[in-house]
Amino acid sequence: MAPPPRQPDAHAGIHRGVHYSLRRNGAPGYWRYAYAIGEKVHSGRVQGRLALLAIRRVQMRIDREMRNGQTND
Repeated sequence: MAPPPRQPDAHAGIHRGVHYSLRRNGAPGYWRYAYAIGEKVHSGRVQGRLALLAIRRVQMRIDREMRNGQTND
């Protein structure tokens, strides 16, 4: 019997023109992320057992930051 497929340890992508990266953290179920909007770099940690859930949470943070940035101009 074959072992179950492993989830990737890292992911990089583009969401709404913003490049982001996501890497598995040492603690189980946590991921480190980083992205830059303009000159400002954002990084932190999100929780998500599945990679797709962590990716979605980072995308939601990007959306929130872009929405807040537009109202502050």
